[in-house]
Amino acid sequence: MPAKKLNKKNCCFLYGEDLVSLALRREGLLKAYFEGDPPDPVLFDGEGSLEEYENALAGQSLFSSATAVVIHNPPFLKRISKAEKEEKAALHFVERLEGLPPDIFCLIQLDGKPDKRTKIVKGLLSVCYSEELSLLLPRDAAGAMIRLLSAAGKRVDFSARTYLEDVLSSWDTISLPLLQTECDKMVLMCGEKSVVTKELLELALPDYMNQGIFKFVDALLDKKSQLVLESADRVFTDMTTTIKNLGLLSSKFRKIKILKEMERNHVPPTRIQQALGVRSSWQWRAVQAEARKVTEEEAEWFLLEIMKYQLASRQGASELELKDLLLKYCLRK
Repeated sequence: MPAKKLNKKNCCFLYGEDLVSLALRREGLLKAYFEGDPPDPVLFDGEGSLEEYENALAGQSLFSSATAVVIHNPPFLKRISKAEKEEKAALHFVERLEGLPPDIFCLIQLDGKPDKRTKIVKGLLSVCYSEELSLLLPRDAAGAMIRLLSAAGKRVDFSARTYLEDVLSSWDTISLPLLQTECDKMVLMCGEKSVVTKELLELALPDYMNQGIFKFVDALLDKKSQLVLESADRVFTDMTTTIKNLGLLSSKFRKIKILKEMERNHVPPTRIQQALGVRSSWQWRAVQAEARKVTEEEAEWFLLEIMKYQLASRQGASELELKDLLLKYCLRK
């Protein structure tokens, strides 16, 4: 039975950097168009010619009139030709998509962002239903997770919000499906309780998202030297995690230094928040609470010592020297 078009076109163009979301959305669009029972798609994965695409879209199945064709990273998008003949051929293919019969579904997926200045991409955006699926910015991830939890009927308390902000802001790539999966797990762990606490987050978030660094930061700010030394081996496990976690420490103390300096110069709070990238009242309260534990001179000293350590590490500084640095900070009066 031919698929119903409903309100969606039977040619789709998906693109973006979130590969997980792209794959899920591709599957979702196929199921939606064919009302939950899509045919096995003809898949071109980074290969195929325009002629092969057109043959596949001709609908050659002996068992069903319904045809689905998925063109993933087609060469005409990955390597856009400047030759007039090749460009015309690609534009002709794009124009043909507009006239596809309703029992034929075509989805073109590009991993990454297309060059919207080109005629081919402009044509796809004009003819196809298009959607960009990009990774979340780290600064937006905590807010996104809080909204997902709110939609599930759960409220995130203040300490948990601060913890989420710290955890998620330390990661370079964050996918919305990953956050949704973690939120689903938290909802189950909450049970009938309506509030998500920091303690629950510490249990729920996977090890690769926290690695104990945030408990370590709290201990360091409180100058709990014994806890800092006991935790160091779990926080600075190898070169990669050491670089990342020292970067997080530097970012934390740099914000404190900026806050102290701007307050000393009587800069209005709104301008300080803007300089620190603080976008909510609970973030602002968290930054202020951390800054109360550290003097401006201490923040400046620690930043300088981290820089010295990083320079020395290129010449073979040992883990013991890093612990010495941390201990010296804890023992400062």
